[in-house]
Amino acid sequence: MAILIGLEGNQAVTWNIYSESVKTGERIWGDGEYNFFESIVDILRPRVKQGIKSVLIAAPDKKDYRDFMDHVRKHQSWLLSGWSLNTVTFEHINEPAMTTSQVKDLVKARGFKEKLAATYRGDLLQVMSVLERCLNDPEGIEKILFTLMEIEDAVYGDEMSPEYILVTELFRSRNRRRIQRLLQVAANKNIKTRIIKLDTPVGAKITQFGGIICILRE
Repeated sequence: MAILIGLEGNQAVTWNIYSESVKTGERIWGDGEYNFFESIVDILRPRVKQGIKSVLIAAPDKKDYRDFMDHVRKHQSWLLSGWSLNTVTFEHINEPAMTTSQVKDLVKARGFKEKLAATYRGDLLQVMSVLERCLNDPEGIEKILFTLMEIEDAVYGDEMSPEYILVTELFRSRNRRRIQRLLQVAANKNIKTRIIKLDTPVGAKITQFGGIICILRE
């Protein structure tokens, strides 16, 4: 899932973007620029904790987008430069997204799908960067779990703190019931998860380790 924010002047509307649907989120009105932008961040905060790190800002006037991003850099820099598995990828779209009809037109556009794909790629690159650092560090390797049983123990128990679970589509299909339960419990505990397509560099990397990995929280 990704978050789409329609931003025009001192008004904003959030939309939850799923693979097959779009659902309205919250509508925000400005009460001074600082409070207005902080209200947007307050809506993003729990989503980020749940693992949603792709945010598209639809603002016909690019100044609205620049002002919001300046606010984020100045007051909420953790969204951009915190622990790599918590940072957010933002993309600007030069189209309106304040009404249902505008959003329906927007999500059908090819350019929108390209922007959405770009945010997903940015997220996965950050995850893979963390994974590579852990694999190349004798101490970091201890933060990675490679077997389904180990990951289940970590998610269902209280002794370890999982941060991110990556599983390939093929591994999920071969272990459907166990993976379905695992991902549901992980979501309830705000553990980030991602299903990875096989025909991608990330999918090939995860397949080398059996099809599933878990990165533990630092």
